[in-house]
Amino acid sequence: MATKSISIFLTILFVSLFSLIFVGIDIPFPTTIIMLLLLTNAIFAFYSIFVQRVIIKLYQHNYVPNKKGVLSLINKYTTFAFFSLNHSVQSVLSQLPLILNKLLALIFFFLLLINWWILFIMFNG
Repeated sequence: MATKSISIFLTILFVSLFSLIFVGIDIPFPTTIIMLLLLTNAIFAFYSIFVQRVIIKLYQHNYVPNKKGVLSLINKYTTFAFFSLNHSVQSVLSQLPLILNKLLALIFFFLLLINWWILFIMFNG
């Protein structure tokens, strides 16, 4: 239990510190975390348009349920934070026919970018 708590704390600390890159563009701190998560999910959504099964397998490889060490758990929790939204959507889309799959994957990518831009515009006018 102690390793999970330490891993969760370190993951939150890592994501919080990594999200500070958006402070330079006048985004307040808690919102920077949302912007970082939207942007990383958008990046993986873009890759998923071309290599969808590879991205799904990458998520499944990194998010193994029975990890024990602190570093392994940090990897698991950062994987969950950075592209779990994309994994959930791509898992559903992978069951659709190819043309519909790619069209909806492209729409999902643009929706993530639009949400990111909305946050950016809200704080920078």
